[in-house]
Amino acid sequence: MPPFWEKTRVFFSLMLFIMGFCLSPVIAQEIPAARVENTAETALQSSRLVVTYFHTTFRCPTCHRIENYSNHAIHANFENQLQSGKIVWQVINVDKPENKHFIKEYQLYSKHLIVSQVKDGKTVRWKDLKKVWMLVRSEKKFEDYVKTEISDWLKE
Repeated sequence: MPPFWEKTRVFFSLMLFIMGFCLSPVIAQEIPAARVENTAETALQSSRLVVTYFHTTFRCPTCHRIENYSNHAIHANFENQLQSGKIVWQVINVDKPENKHFIKEYQLYSKHLIVSQVKDGKTVRWKDLKKVWMLVRSEKKFEDYVKTEISDWLKE
């Protein structure tokens, strides 16, 4: 990557981190997340879509809002797919030693909402839904974005 782009990426990463502290201090209404870890039951699915909110131990109000909005968008729009195991929703703290490998695997530098396609227990492709940071001030736009992204993956 040329030096200009590397500096731009670092700058953008820093700005996202700072925005997490500066955006609205109001926390969205808490919605309990379905915390799903890799279990024998989910491993039996040969192909599934895994939607993961990755976070660290320290989280600002905006980080909590992203998790809550994501949880709501997924449960409100994909409940049948969640029940059948076609979609798995999980929340993972990358500060835990057993989860550190995700930082390198998904190139994490802040809190992220990642959609990944898993076949036979292996991630075959993934996407970072980066726009969640820009849409966090509008729950409707946030939900529409997450719904569209996941729906597009389900069509493929």
